[in-house]
Amino acid sequence: MEYTEQQQYWIWLSSVEGIGCKRFYQLLTAFEEPRAVWEDGGEHLGFLGEKTLANLKQARNERYFYQLFARLERLGVRAITRLHEEYPAELTQICDPPAVIYVKGNPDLQRERAMAVVGSRRCTREGRQAAREFTRTLAENGVSIVSGLARGIDTCAHEGCLEGGGHTIAVLGSGVDQVYPPENTGLYQRILDSGGAIISEYLPGTPPLAGNFPARNRIISGLSQGVLLVEAAARSGAMITVRYAADQGKEIFAVPGSVYAPQSESPNLLIRDGAGVALSGWDILEAMRWSDRPKPDSVVKPEIELDEEERIVVEPLKDEELSYEELVERTRIPPARLNSLLTTLELRGIIKQNPGKMYRVYPGVF
Repeated sequence: MEYTEQQQYWIWLSSVEGIGCKRFYQLLTAFEEPRAVWEDGGEHLGFLGEKTLANLKQARNERYFYQLFARLERLGVRAITRLHEEYPAELTQICDPPAVIYVKGNPDLQRERAMAVVGSRRCTREGRQAAREFTRTLAENGVSIVSGLARGIDTCAHEGCLEGGGHTIAVLGSGVDQVYPPENTGLYQRILDSGGAIISEYLPGTPPLAGNFPARNRIISGLSQGVLLVEAAARSGAMITVRYAADQGKEIFAVPGSVYAPQSESPNLLIRDGAGVALSGWDILEAMRWSDRPKPDSVVKPEIELDEEERIVVEPLKDEELSYEELVERTRIPPARLNSLLTTLELRGIIKQNPGKMYRVYPGVF
């Protein structure tokens, strides 16, 4: 991968430990270009602080410079500076745009249709289902999905996009060579194999430090035309992304949930305050004017065949969620037989069991 001399000095300066985004631009304002920082030698850099200045002096040698670019080449990582044509125009509009983005995979980050999908790491089964189904619908209609590769909703968002044959971008709070969480190693590779990208503003080798994640959220929202919040408790970190999106003037959508469910608290509050209601991926596609919803008569639902006992179990669950004990009382079916029927209906995808052994019919089945 080739870089101009000016680009090389941008990458070099941003790689120095302690010189984050704010300090980089502070130096750029003072010196006009990173090469002037290299040539200064530390004479006018005391404002950086003793530790960062020591790191800068240590990095100010040809060996460090050579090894930096040799390592990027070895890892197959492309560094895209704000001087590159490939730098996403959307990111130039956000507060503190990253000076350099490290990319593994497809370096084309300019997407006309991109939706950020965020939510809780400790999501419910319904939340996982919604994230996967919504993103699959979006991907099938040409929308790229941007998320953070974290456990929970992020993981399901990337997976749903891949199931829909789309491209997805994972923005990390670590170096792009650091898979976190480690159980997403397979997903990480699938994203790359499908033509997606793993990106970060942090130098390869940077571990997933807690302080890195809030800042990376501005990139997740910045790369997208809108943000979908699936599930999030009152103080969820996912709300940081939503706040960045609001500041950036992006469209915000939320999946509603029960007023008694902790993980639905933030989405419900967003909806109360004016966010778009997302009951399916089609609500987002229509609101963003990306695609029209199929007409109801063009969608043929397969007929669900139920025997008499199954019908007795399913009918009351169409109207409301019921506990196992309530089903025993309503159906008058012996417990052993009822257990068997519930298991069969759940495996067939007709009903679902929620926490607390509460049962309901899957939305949209009938």
